[in-house]
Amino acid sequence: MAILQTQSQKQTQKLTSQQIQLHNILALPTVSLEQYIANEMAINPALEFDNEGAEEASDDNSKEETNDNDFKSDDAISEGKLGEDYDHVDYMDRESLDDYKYEANNHANEDDKREQVYLESHDFTTLLVDQLNLLLISDREVQLGSYLINSVENDGYLRRKMADIADELSFVQNTFVTEEELESVLKLIHRLEPVGIGARNLRECLILQLESKREKTKDTFNAIKILNNGMEDLSLKKFDKIKNELKLSEEELEDALIEIKKLNPTPAGSARENSKSAITIEPDFSVTVSEDKVELFLNSSKHPPLKISDEYAEMLSAYANAKDRSLREASGFIKSKVESAKWFIEALQQREKTMITVARAIVKHQKKFFLTGDESDLRPLILKTIAEEINSDISTISRIASSKYIQTVYGTILIKDLFVEGLSTVNGETVSTNEVKLKLLECVKKEDKTNPLSDEEIAKQLLERNYSIARRTVAKYREELKIPSKNFRKVA
Repeated sequence: MAILQTQSQKQTQKLTSQQIQLHNILALPTVSLEQYIANEMAINPALEFDNEGAEEASDDNSKEETNDNDFKSDDAISEGKLGEDYDHVDYMDRESLDDYKYEANNHANEDDKREQVYLESHDFTTLLVDQLNLLLISDREVQLGSYLINSVENDGYLRRKMADIADELSFVQNTFVTEEELESVLKLIHRLEPVGIGARNLRECLILQLESKREKTKDTFNAIKILNNGMEDLSLKKFDKIKNELKLSEEELEDALIEIKKLNPTPAGSARENSKSAITIEPDFSVTVSEDKVELFLNSSKHPPLKISDEYAEMLSAYANAKDRSLREASGFIKSKVESAKWFIEALQQREKTMITVARAIVKHQKKFFLTGDESDLRPLILKTIAEEINSDISTISRIASSKYIQTVYGTILIKDLFVEGLSTVNGETVSTNEVKLKLLECVKKEDKTNPLSDEEIAKQLLERNYSIARRTVAKYREELKIPSKNFRKVA
């Protein structure tokens, strides 16, 4: 078969590195942006803080709103208008460089009172290893224990077989170990906090917690007996069968079940949540409410505005017409740094204008919620609606919504939470799913606990209130609200 060589022409679109960087800048929250700016200034000496401009900006822009006409749509990103090549003459004009300053132009009156949320702790696995090192055990037991701890899953369970772990240690780390030795070390891990860590299944996890109690009562022993001999019946809520087989009275059964309900089925759940690396949530916007008026402000950054270095501008002017080769090379380097600084400042300006435009459109749609603070007042809203309204791209709206926060009198809210799905009622009206979930929650609260409502029955009650949803949708919303199923809500 002959090899043929052909030539064809086709049109493709590719994002430049600057366009990708612009998208990344847009997605950054305030705290990350400040670090990003610091990194950029570290590698680009043409960027510097404008301390004099900061004082003027604080006076002139204390409560200035951004003009909608200043907004640059996502077309500016796709067409690559930022970061385009500049003529050399552009760099020679000091006045043109003065226009390149980045500053927040929309501030709330009380920037210093912004709500900040700090979460700080250590890695969950490290905490367990630290506890293990405090035990009076051998170095080998510490080594094996550390390996087992790293095999624990996110919920705190160790589901891998001991035989598989022993084989892995033998082949990967060249450490021969028996299953019995691993079992012995696992018992040491069971002594660590939170109690139940390293359990192989739910039964073992709950029993470990009961056995760890210093003062064991009759109820504790009955609870252990139920878990050891009637775990399957307990999961199916066959209480009469448990009572008869274990020869327990009605009162003894109820007291033992109360003990079991106090236990934590996922010992590492809350511990891992608290052990995430330190993060800071700093609102990007503030919303104030005055009578029937809602005002949106972009929170100012902590640093002064940026500008292009005077020193670099002067050097560029001095080296522009130099005949010496080394000076011309220096001029090229300076030009590239000034160009990069110009682009970076312009990207920050576009980020700010885009954020204000998107946030203003969202607040306009959800005005009633900002006035009342009631989640049921959230209107159905999707990303596409905002994108079409401001003539932007859905991906731009998504980047802003997923990482930006708004500070309100009702607390700090993730913008993403202001987007809710819609549902049509029997009357043809469109309501938010949040409203339906609240009605579902009301049905569950008012139900007879001895005979809870099934998902089908909840769907019928919601239909009586003009909310037409299927049983599977009820089950979905119930799981999102973390409401147990009918069998697990039943009280004997």
